[in-house]
Amino acid sequence: MELHVARYRLLFHHPFGTAHGVRDGTDAVFVRLRRGAQVGYGEATLPPYLRSNVHSVIRALSTVRTQRLEAECQAAWAGHGEAEWAGEPASRAALMSAYFDLISKEKDTSIGTLLEVPAARALAMVTLGHGAPEAIPEKLAQLPQSRILKVKLGSGSDAATLAQVTALDDRRLFLDANQGWTDVQQALDAIAMAGADRVVGVEQPFAADRWMMHRELRKATNVPVYADESVQGPADLERAAGSFDGINIKLMKCGGPDVAAAMARRARELGLRVMLGSMSESSLGSAVMAQIAGLADLADLDGPWLVHNDPFHGIDIADGRMVVNGVVGAGVEIKPAFLHWTPIGA
Repeated sequence: MELHVARYRLLFHHPFGTAHGVRDGTDAVFVRLRRGAQVGYGEATLPPYLRSNVHSVIRALSTVRTQRLEAECQAAWAGHGEAEWAGEPASRAALMSAYFDLISKEKDTSIGTLLEVPAARALAMVTLGHGAPEAIPEKLAQLPQSRILKVKLGSGSDAATLAQVTALDDRRLFLDANQGWTDVQQALDAIAMAGADRVVGVEQPFAADRWMMHRELRKATNVPVYADESVQGPADLERAAGSFDGINIKLMKCGGPDVAAAMARRARELGLRVMLGSMSESSLGSAVMAQIAGLADLADLDGPWLVHNDPFHGIDIADGRMVVNGVVGAGVEIKPAFLHWTPIGA
């Protein structure tokens, strides 16, 4: 089995803003596994607020020995060897996505089938990032149709943003503050401005360690409150059930599609709603997560529509749900000229 990596920067159509800041793109490392004629692909997408970066991902992947790669991937899938990936979930996510893509192609099936995920159920949403309120009409016009619009809040322009959105768009709304609010009343005011009957959820309104504030908000509203930064991996699930109504699972946080599927199943057992999120991944990373949409309520996987240099293609939104065009592996195809591969390992 051969392992290659490609450094890349995904570039947005418009500067994309969250409460973490505004950026024009996202650094990424793509992974390619080849065995014989079959190839599998994975992706680590690395916004600046992650602890991982391009160099740490390359360094982590460089410790993988190609002659032992199959055994290492199988051990990771079986739940062994997690210490080797401690602090580098994005690296594991890229490698394991490529591994599942490869072996599901070899078995002529999909990643979802390999992970025993039922048919898709999650409703798709697309995201309106922070930015000048006067730019909102153009941004809305360029977003694909969906049943739910996710609106990034947590800045000084929340009121102006919600005024524009509610006047121009009739979709149901999901409000994401990215830890940008400092008290419960801010969240309640935003819900009221958007229209409580129109809001399907509020995501991570307060700082990740403010568990009590999230619990207070739950008591003060019927709108579901979802955790993002407060839940990084499986170890955070048990505590989340007491403070949140749902969780946002992301490949770059949890470490791969196998962990994401396990987290979704455990969240269901705990009575939590499940959203599948992304960190502006390309069509590849979004499609990997779409493979487990049958375990989720919501899918926030709109990276492919936010970037103009996507190196993969084959994902869409139809009838309000994510659709991947292919039936094997992740279900997407590579655009060969976009990525330049370098061998890695020994």
